[in-house]
Amino acid sequence: MLEIKTKPGSAMLLVILVLALLFSLSAALVRISYNYLSSIDNLLVYQQAFYLAEAGLEQAKVEIASNNNWYTDLAWPKQDDVTWLTEKAYGQTTTLGQGSFKVVREQGKNRVYALGSPKKSLVILKLEFTCPPFKSICWQEL
Repeated sequence: MLEIKTKPGSAMLLVILVLALLFSLSAALVRISYNYLSSIDNLLVYQQAFYLAEAGLEQAKVEIASNNNWYTDLAWPKQDDVTWLTEKAYGQTTTLGQGSFKVVREQGKNRVYALGSPKKSLVILKLEFTCPPFKSICWQEL
């Protein structure tokens, strides 16, 4: 018969290598799963912020349709100033579901901004329009 001679501990080394490989594969799988769930959560929060901002635009349309002179703040010299909109602009803030939105219209301007914010996300939508009668000209996300 043919005898295979092995050194003591070689089986233990093989077991350690296989376990290390399995541990590495499981760690990679956990990381992939975590990244996937995190990206889904970020997408959900963005969509919530977007729909809250859209609700703000709809509220602004109702306000403007009933009163063409409705505004929330005085005119600001810089158009699409995100810092002003988020920190200093006066607007109507409404809580809806798990978030809120703020609607800002400057006096004498035919544009309105809506800021949707659930949790720590923020989406700003701008609508330019004509008055009267109310007609949307341009809609964009800032």
